[in-house]
Amino acid sequence: MLKTKTYLKILFGTLALLFALAIGYAYYFIEHYPPPFTNRISLDAKLKYIRNKIDVNKVDTFIVGSSIGLNNVIGSILEKESKVVNHAVNLSVYEATTLEAEQLIKLTKTFPNLKRIIYSAQYSDLPHPWRYENFDAKTYIGFMNHTLSWWRLLKFYFKACNNLLFCYERSQKWKREHMQPDKFTSLLFDHTCSVPLKIYKQRGVGGRWYLPHPPIMHGESFRAIARMAKEAQKRGMHFYVAHQPYRPELYKKHKSVRDGVAYFDEKVTKAISEYNGTLIKLQNLPLNNSHFADRTHLNDRGSAIGTKAIAQAIDTTEKEK
Repeated sequence: MLKTKTYLKILFGTLALLFALAIGYAYYFIEHYPPPFTNRISLDAKLKYIRNKIDVNKVDTFIVGSSIGLNNVIGSILEKESKVVNHAVNLSVYEATTLEAEQLIKLTKTFPNLKRIIYSAQYSDLPHPWRYENFDAKTYIGFMNHTLSWWRLLKFYFKACNNLLFCYERSQKWKREHMQPDKFTSLLFDHTCSVPLKIYKQRGVGGRWYLPHPPIMHGESFRAIARMAKEAQKRGMHFYVAHQPYRPELYKKHKSVRDGVAYFDEKVTKAISEYNGTLIKLQNLPLNNSHFADRTHLNDRGSAIGTKAIAQAIDTTEKEK
C-alpha cells in the first residue's frame, strides 16, 4: 500500500502534468485556430486575423453584412478598382441579420482613420430583428488594436479556451469545413478578410439555387439601417448600402422576388436619405448563372463584377461630394 506522502506526490504530479498539457494545447490551439471568442466562427477568425495581419491605422473602408457581404464584396478588388479606397476590411459575419450588422458597426472604432462604411445586403437578411447576445464590442476592439492590458487579454483567452473539448472539435473541422474554397463555409480570406467563393456548379446546392426567399422584411431592420447611416454621418463617414443581385432567372420568374427587391430599394432609400447615405443597386449588372454560387451568393467571377460596380459608385459619389 502506498504511503500517504507518496500517494500525494503522484496525485499532484499527475494533476500538474495534466494542467501543463492543457495549457500547452490551449497555446497550440490559439496559435493555429480561431479561439471561440464568440458564437460565430467567422467573427472569431476575423478578430484574430485583424489583430495579427492588419494595420488598423490604415483601414479607410469597412464592409459589413452577412455572408452576402463576406462573399459578394471582395476588399482586395475594391482597393484595386477604386480611386479613393486604399485599405478595406471586411467584417461581415455568417448569417448576420441587419440588427447584428448594426452591432458589428460598433467595431468600426477599431479603425481611427475610417472614411466609409459599406453595408452589403439582400432582402433575405432583413426578416428577423435578432441581435447578438453578450456582444462585447469594447473587448473585441481592444483585442484587434492591441490596447487590452495583459491581464484582460489573458482573461479573454482563458474564457475562450476553457472548454478544450470544444476547441479540439473546432480544430478537427477547421480544414475540412473552412479551408476549402468551394464550400459556402469557406474562410479562406484575402488580405481584407473577404472570401471569394469558387463554386461554379448548381449541382449539390439544392434549394439554395432554385427556391426564392419570401419577401419578408421587418420594420426594425430598416430602422437599424437608418441608425447605421445616422452614426456614419455623425462621425463624418460615407454610408453605402450595396443591394446585392438576385440570380436573374429567379428575379425574372418570380414576381415575389421582384416585389421584394423593389420594396427593399424603396424602404432603404427612405431610411438613409436623411443622412446622406447612398444606395448602390446591383440587380441590373450583366450577370448570369455562371456568376452565382446560389440564388444570392456570387462566386469569385460574379463578385469581381459586383465589387467593381461598387468601386465605381463610391468614386462617383465621393467625387460629387
